[in-house]
Amino acid sequence: MLLTGSLLAEERRDEVLYQVSTIDALLAGVYDSAASLGDLLKQGDFGIGTFDALDGELIALDGVVYQAASDGQIRRMPAETGTPFMAVTWFAPDQVFAFSDPVDFEAFKAQLEQRFPSRNMIYAIKAEARFAQIRYRSVPRQQKPYAPLAEVTREQLLFEQRDIDGTLVGFWCPSFVEGINVPGFHLHFLSADRAHGGHVLDFSMVHGSVELDDTSGWEIALPTISGYLDANLDSDRSAELHAVERGGPRQQD
Repeated sequence: MLLTGSLLAEERRDEVLYQVSTIDALLAGVYDSAASLGDLLKQGDFGIGTFDALDGELIALDGVVYQAASDGQIRRMPAETGTPFMAVTWFAPDQVFAFSDPVDFEAFKAQLEQRFPSRNMIYAIKAEARFAQIRYRSVPRQQKPYAPLAEVTREQLLFEQRDIDGTLVGFWCPSFVEGINVPGFHLHFLSADRAHGGHVLDFSMVHGSVELDDTSGWEIALPTISGYLDANLDSDRSAELHAVERGGPRQQD
């Protein structure tokens, strides 16, 4: 594992999760851009995150970055767009397997964990699937002074789709990443027609194909912006993260 304070060279390096900023900084309300999408796409073609001012959920798939906005729209984003938090890797699967029978989100996670060679590694996860139902969220663009993420997600919009094809994009991280990334599963969804997507909260999968990419390297670019440098990141924010990942009460059809 290598922790670094600046964006590295452009050469492709497989088996590395590269991220800008930390999840605790995002929880604390550090939403100003710390890097551009172009910077991050030099480090990987697959990943998740958010945008400057927390303007929606970010999905990077096959080198293309999509914004799942709070109005329910999916937009392809240009390289100059900023991000306060994003994690990417060059996706190259080490395992490929199928779910031929229906599974819910909890069963899906349990079966994936059984296939992990170790619980002390990071895994990039891509699943192309048919969903009987999937529930996901997005968050609206924020205005300064920024509220902490746990407050913002109380007003998030929840979306639900039924009988839909799409791709899950995300990561599983060990418990020791707490404060830096999200321990456990962190998945975003993008529909096959590129019309729907967001941060995954729950689903019922009919069938699907799953690819796992074992990732042994981890590199972090810590922001040099004032919002990050002046933030109080000494607190234990694990309870806030749990609330944020669980989702809020508002629903959008």
